[in-house]
Amino acid sequence: MRSTGALLDLVGDIYDAAIEPSRWPAACERLGRLVGGMQTAIALHDTVSHQVSLSASWNVDPSLEEAMKANFAINPLVPAIWHVETGEPHTSFGFLGEEAFKKTRFYQRTGAQFGIGDSALIVLEKSVRKFGAVSIQRHCDRPPFGQEELAVLRLLSPHIRRAVMIADLLDARALARDMLAATLDRLAVGIILTDADGRIAHTNEAADKMFGDGSTVRRTGDLLAARDANAARELAQAIRDAASGTTIDIPRSGIVVPLKGETGRDLAAWVLPLDSGLRRELAAGFAAQVAVFIRELGDTSPFPAELFVRRYSITPAESRVMMLLVQGMTISEAAEALGISPPTAKTHLARLFDKTGTSRQADLVRLAMSALAPTAAR
Repeated sequence: MRSTGALLDLVGDIYDAAIEPSRWPAACERLGRLVGGMQTAIALHDTVSHQVSLSASWNVDPSLEEAMKANFAINPLVPAIWHVETGEPHTSFGFLGEEAFKKTRFYQRTGAQFGIGDSALIVLEKSVRKFGAVSIQRHCDRPPFGQEELAVLRLLSPHIRRAVMIADLLDARALARDMLAATLDRLAVGIILTDADGRIAHTNEAADKMFGDGSTVRRTGDLLAARDANAARELAQAIRDAASGTTIDIPRSGIVVPLKGETGRDLAAWVLPLDSGLRRELAAGFAAQVAVFIRELGDTSPFPAELFVRRYSITPAESRVMMLLVQGMTISEAAEALGISPPTAKTHLARLFDKTGTSRQADLVRLAMSALAPTAAR
């Protein structure tokens, strides 16, 4: 296992990058090198338009990036988002098997051309048509990622997810210490700086509006509070935990606090310690130890495809075949794209018929379209 000091430093780098985007490449490099990778990418994938947008990266060859985008529609790793929990690390060789993955048309057109072997991936967020993920590739001369590397990524995963969330909320390029209050007041997300007891040192205008509404969060004297008693206790505990520890010490359940609203307007609070780097600089002008970011709770519903595969107990191998059938491929074309034999593909198809109660490929495709339409070709 990597040293606690190295992990702690990396977690600090990740959160600093959330506030100052120019630090993302360095954080990506440190993450990749920590687990023996040759490149790292944080990307948003649109399964409707088949577009891939790199949000941050280290050492990614532009030609590889273009090849990945051009072949996204046949990427056999996409169905992993229906089977793997958000935030849980997995690998390309682990999901498909090394030999099976290397036989796919996708790998032959992408990784094989650039000396890439195994990839470690974490799905950071997903909605009906999009998912965000961080991926780390190893050179083909290196062994596949093992349990030790996955354990490291599992520890780092919640911090990467939070940092990416915050980066989405903050246009941090405009952030400067001497303009902190003015900059924060232009943001739609509520930002509250507090001490360890929840005493408010600073709020932006968005947070003040939330206090004025009073249906979810409140200012009681100089203390931050929530309308719901359970949420108030969880929020207070999260603030104490953040103030007493460092970013790597915060438990997964302690950093994000759901806040129920009276009128159905639910919010979520992300609680972070101001313990190093730019995060400490943000609080330099205030007597604050903790930053609380509050926004409306977004769409966190599962992919329809995820519900579909769970409903019918469809395996990853069957999912890969079904994804290509929905795109209009024949069973022979799907077999060729996946690098499997036609009889194997037909076996997967027969099992799909059995599990879904269909008897023809057209009926199976119609049944799956409502769930898998996001992966259909344009």
